[in-house]
Amino acid sequence: MIRVATIAVLSALGLLAAAPARAAPGGTMLTVALGRWTCELPGDATTPPLPQPENNFSIVPDSSYVVGGVRGTYLLLGTKFTMTSGPFAGRRFDKVGLSLLKLGPDGKREGLRCVRAGAVRDEYSAGEGAPTE
Repeated sequence: MIRVATIAVLSALGLLAAAPARAAPGGTMLTVALGRWTCELPGDATTPPLPQPENNFSIVPDSSYVVGGVRGTYLLLGTKFTMTSGPFAGRRFDKVGLSLLKLGPDGKREGLRCVRAGAVRDEYSAGEGAPTE
């Protein structure tokens, strides 16, 4: 009888370990696509988007990002993306589809949007921000 109970408890623990990480109250912990992300202010039917290169960044492994060779970390809970350390610490975004829409201090969306613009091979993986050995 004890052996059956032990097996049942171990099975239940195994199922819990396989479940995605949940954070209260933010939602499931996720990551965004690796690579270069470019930011812009949207245009309209008569004007193209206006690039904002000072806001560009690269997503690298380990829930991290790089700006100008300086690394920071981010947290994505559900659709809320927050840069938690590094040069853009405190910036918050809504993840909508494949885009990140910047949030202001009041939590409302501002005009800035960022989209993945390049493959994983970027200035970080090419050596600019990589740790030296």
